[in-house]
Amino acid sequence: MQHHSLSANPSSSVITLLQLALAVLGIWFILHSWSSARAEGQQVLQQQNQLLMRETLSALSHTAGYLLENDQLEGLQQLTQHIAENPFLHDVVVYDANGVRLSWSEANTPARLLYSPDQALPLIPMVEEIRVNQQLLGYIKVSLLHDKNLFPGYDFWQQLMQQMLGLFLLTAAIGMLLKRSFYRLTSRYRKLPVKQQT
Repeated sequence: MQHHSLSANPSSSVITLLQLALAVLGIWFILHSWSSARAEGQQVLQQQNQLLMRETLSALSHTAGYLLENDQLEGLQQLTQHIAENPFLHDVVVYDANGVRLSWSEANTPARLLYSPDQALPLIPMVEEIRVNQQLLGYIKVSLLHDKNLFPGYDFWQQLMQQMLGLFLLTAAIGMLLKRSFYRLTSRYRKLPVKQQT
């Protein structure tokens, strides 16, 4: 009996180490999958935000085209300031067909400063042509704030990802508890024949 117990100890230790390694690998896989899903979700939100802003910019270019065609520079300035109030934008500029600034918001500065690596705010430039009857009248440029906190649905996405992580961890904890309970039950059943023999 003693020889059998001594020979069983190494194998049980190896099995325990393998189970521990599998548990650690499983937890790593869960956390890695969660992190990847979170990053992909944020990228999707960013792309949707840019697409929405692109469509909005296209609609605004038609309004700017009407104002330019009718030489309403004061109305163009009002439009520029109104667009700049959007929380997703840092600055707005309207150029004529030669690239001369006609109207701009207060936050506008030269492009070399706005989009330099030293810029604290992560900005994405977006430009739309201003055309009336296929004639190029100018350009409208906005600087989109690359801030995840401003994305529509970002708060909901964060809450959803936190709930998913909580469920993953809870599932892992329940699995460990079930494994321990199963191990105790099987160890008791193994001991029953030994007690009957004694």
